[in-house]
Amino acid sequence: MFRKHSGRKSANPIFILFRFILSLIIFTILLGGVYSAYKHFSGLDPLKLDPKSVANEALTLLSKVKIGDQKLLPQNLTASTPVPKTSPKSVFKFLLVADSHSDNNNLQKAISQAKQIFPDIQFVIGLGDYTEVGTLDEMQKAKKEFDEANLRYFLIPGDHDLWDSRDKNQPPLTNFRQIFGPTYQSFSLHNFKFILLDNSDNYLGIDEVQLKWVAGELERSKDEQVKAIFVFVHEPLFHPSSDHIMGRVEKELKNQARSLIFALVGVKKVFAGDTHYFSQYNEPETNLSMVTIGAVGTERNPQLPRFAVVTVFEDGSTMVDDVEIK
Repeated sequence: MFRKHSGRKSANPIFILFRFILSLIIFTILLGGVYSAYKHFSGLDPLKLDPKSVANEALTLLSKVKIGDQKLLPQNLTASTPVPKTSPKSVFKFLLVADSHSDNNNLQKAISQAKQIFPDIQFVIGLGDYTEVGTLDEMQKAKKEFDEANLRYFLIPGDHDLWDSRDKNQPPLTNFRQIFGPTYQSFSLHNFKFILLDNSDNYLGIDEVQLKWVAGELERSKDEQVKAIFVFVHEPLFHPSSDHIMGRVEKELKNQARSLIFALVGVKKVFAGDTHYFSQYNEPETNLSMVTIGAVGTERNPQLPRFAVVTVFEDGSTMVDDVEIK
């Protein structure tokens, strides 16, 4: 009386094709959502990642793989620029930290670990964003960690360090200047020139007073015949795969960044923070060598927290060790 169904699904080719296309569309939408979310929160475009940075990360992972009783790389160090066998004698080392965002526990760990691994470090340079919103209390707590490091330190502000002052209708750098002092400066060591610039203001960029000061510093460096010039900024002037660069908020500031890049031709290397990602690359038009330093803090960080130590050699060349905080 009742007919028994075989339970077999329709083999209609049109239906099969429809299901395949629908699945492909759903997968594409999902993949696009993941891509957009990663790009938004990290500031990095996965489709434009610097191959050197990817290679560094791969080597970092390999460093944790044991072969017998030995590791491929030292336990406390990640991949870094290799030193040629005939490399010149090193002159000094310095520590670079960036983007702690009030994670003062990690800031303390970074400084302590750097001093332990590299006991000959001579000073610290901070590349901004030591606070989450730039309150006086946040800055005082970060300053405490730098003061207790027993190392001379030089700091430039980051955009987060300006927020509280701006919110209170004060000049954006008010709190930073009250706690840390000058927002840009220069110094020399062993005939090497260090120029620390303040490009932390996403809306105003670098004012005319500072631009004239930079031009004067670069001109004096020619007369002083320094071995090399190193420049430090908060926001990168250019990056091949990140939109966390000068001009991402106010687009016209990209022109100021480009002008500054051409003004810095002849500089040995430009160091920056803000991207929360370690990378080394050259600006394509000028071949200016650039480095971004990974973040000390854990928030909005596509990499594990880290810092960098720079070794400067007699001929002006450098080696940058990208170190994960343990």
